[in-house]
Amino acid sequence: MGPSDPAGTSVPPPTHRRRVGVLLSLLIAGAGIWLAGNRKAGLRWFLGLTVLSLLTVVVASLPVIPGLGVCVALASVTAVLTVWMLVLSFKPNPKLGVRGWLLFLLLAGGLNGLEVLASNHLTRPFKVPTGSMAPTVLPGDHLFVQTSAYWFTAPRRGDVVAFRTDALDSALLPKGQIFLKRIAGLPGEALQISEGRLLINGRPLDQPAPLTGGNFGTAAMPWPGKGPNVWTVPDNSYFVVGDNTTNSLDSRFFGPIPRASIIGRATKTYWPKPRAHDIR
Repeated sequence: MGPSDPAGTSVPPPTHRRRVGVLLSLLIAGAGIWLAGNRKAGLRWFLGLTVLSLLTVVVASLPVIPGLGVCVALASVTAVLTVWMLVLSFKPNPKLGVRGWLLFLLLAGGLNGLEVLASNHLTRPFKVPTGSMAPTVLPGDHLFVQTSAYWFTAPRRGDVVAFRTDALDSALLPKGQIFLKRIAGLPGEALQISEGRLLINGRPLDQPAPLTGGNFGTAAMPWPGKGPNVWTVPDNSYFVVGDNTTNSLDSRFFGPIPRASIIGRATKTYWPKPRAHDIR
């Protein structure tokens, strides 16, 4: 023990500058607080902000909550709490070293990847490229699709659904696309188009409004046929149409869509702001 190292003293471990704690908490919520020694508080911040973020994602597309007000409120609370957490993270942290940083970055990437995966299983944003669903949804509209909508219930008539085209065997339909249409016919129902109206089991629809019009008959329409022809929707399949019935590539041309191709239910348009509305 040297003369400059008196007995009973120890050299404190090297630490990062305080701003590194903020960076750590940006990558993993509460990490800068946890590594600074307050592990219970760091864990509480991580769990709390993660749950709040996922709750905001769920509420964004939940059709039972009208409008986007609750979603905006939750997002605002999350932002305020995140800033507060970052302020509390402004403290020295033990130096991680090269191996420590590699492990931390791998952990951060894994946790953020899991959060994105969980979010996509609850809600997904989409941008509408065409006018086949006008006037309900217009080209350029950004909307939320509730990907958890049919976990426990079956799709219903009138639901606007997003579905993948890969499982559909039709030369008219490009593969690798996501389409947005409204469910008109359910599995086992007999469909007919007579005098431009869509009939279900021999009776014209009286709701919802987009399915009660008289413009369903178009030229070169193979499904379900015109005049007296009746066509039955196969099991686990759905007959879908666009609200813009005179300009929509839908089940009248490529047939029913399988249940497995449905991603979820479109519930809310959130952008542009003047067009923000619930999709019904």
